[in-house]
Amino acid sequence: MIRKILFRADGNSITGLGHLYRLFAVVDMLKDHYTFVFVTRNDSTVEAIPSNFNVSLIPNNVSISNEAEWLAENFDASTYVMIADGYQFNSSYQRQIKQLEFKLVYIDDLVESHMYADIVINHAPDIEAEAFLSETYTKFGLGTKYALLRQSFLTQAKKSIKAGTLDSLFICFGGADKYDLSLKVAIAAVNIDQIREIHIVLGGAYDKQEIYDFKEKHSKKLNLYNGLSETDLVAVMNLCNFAVAPTSTIFYELCAIKMPILGGYYVKNQEGIYNSMSSKNVLYKAGDFTKYTIRDFEDKLNGLLSEPNLLESIQNQKNLFDGKSDIRILGLINSLNISFREAVRTDLELTYEWSNDELVRKNSFNSEQISFTGHSAWFEKKMVDKNSLFLIAEVNDIPAGVVRYEVENQMSIVGVSIQKEFRGQGLATDFLLKSAELYFSNYDKPIFAYIKKKNTASVKAFEKAGYYLVEEKLIMNEISFVYKLDANHGI
Repeated sequence: MIRKILFRADGNSITGLGHLYRLFAVVDMLKDHYTFVFVTRNDSTVEAIPSNFNVSLIPNNVSISNEAEWLAENFDASTYVMIADGYQFNSSYQRQIKQLEFKLVYIDDLVESHMYADIVINHAPDIEAEAFLSETYTKFGLGTKYALLRQSFLTQAKKSIKAGTLDSLFICFGGADKYDLSLKVAIAAVNIDQIREIHIVLGGAYDKQEIYDFKEKHSKKLNLYNGLSETDLVAVMNLCNFAVAPTSTIFYELCAIKMPILGGYYVKNQEGIYNSMSSKNVLYKAGDFTKYTIRDFEDKLNGLLSEPNLLESIQNQKNLFDGKSDIRILGLINSLNISFREAVRTDLELTYEWSNDELVRKNSFNSEQISFTGHSAWFEKKMVDKNSLFLIAEVNDIPAGVVRYEVENQMSIVGVSIQKEFRGQGLATDFLLKSAELYFSNYDKPIFAYIKKKNTASVKAFEKAGYYLVEEKLIMNEISFVYKLDANHGI
């Protein structure tokens, strides 16, 4: 069954807009692959949601305790994967959603609740799955490899490092900026002669007047923006060569642009990222922003401007954010929508095309191109071979690869290949895990895999799927690994 996605988050001037904007980034990653509905409460700042989104509002009379039932009444659990971002989606909420048979992805940044979600994404650096309490089925996407960045920022992350004089400052504290930190930094920055321009981006829920009055007095140096599109935000950031920001989504976006950042935190969920980024020398340390006076900001800005090793922090930013997290997150969602069917005769041309793919041939022990006549004869034999389990892997009902088991007297040999449009998503491990369930429901013979030593991607996929190394040997003049999976491997 083809699945759709329910995106679920709230945000307003009281709670801030961080969860909304973070989920917008995930929508950006998945919108070309899945149809979706964005679900939020009536009291959210709906104007912040892009106008092209299909939005469904939860009525005021639906509380968080009975929200799961409302969702099940309005959306078919067998059709939708739900992606939720917000502190209210705790253990109790997740358990209710799972009991109603939704597939659930939870975006976490607190590492507190017991996780009942199928997938948990936490893009803080250094986080490990062992830090969580979770169900045995829960899968994790952890670290900056899964950074929740919008497409324009992923594109920026792939670009080379730029360096220059620090004279144009970017400031953003997002959302409502309840401590009015934007104004404090602005007042501090106008007193520093080296800073030629100041660009301040205000959040959608910002409602204070003083900064506008201050701008009138310093209009030659100070620029204010709000309601920026993604493209415009990237453009403003690229006007700047250093920044002040909390360690939230905006910080990750600045790291994608690549510049020295005076980074700190003002709410709990930012503190963990701050500590990790500090240990990796990615930012100029500011600590707890809520304790800062205007003079404190002025001192820190002057300190940053005189710091001799800022290029190292920019290189560290590039190392952490490679611009490929959209592919990895798509893979996590796709892993929930994998199915298998046995190959049929109408798969002849499809499998022929896949067999002659450049990467497939390179990783095969026989790397020669295959003729259509030869493939047809081989394929016909497999159609009637009772000792061959020939599976077509599908993602959301789209053919995505092959897993084939050749059953012999005491063992079976497995081979797996991924169709090129689905590569880079980490799906090989899922194909191996889930097809092994099918295999061991019919056979108890161990499975062996023969892999070229230089094929590191396949080695990692098989190891993640529970296969263990038996030996290293020479196969057709190639140094190769032999991996094994036993029937009692725990599936």
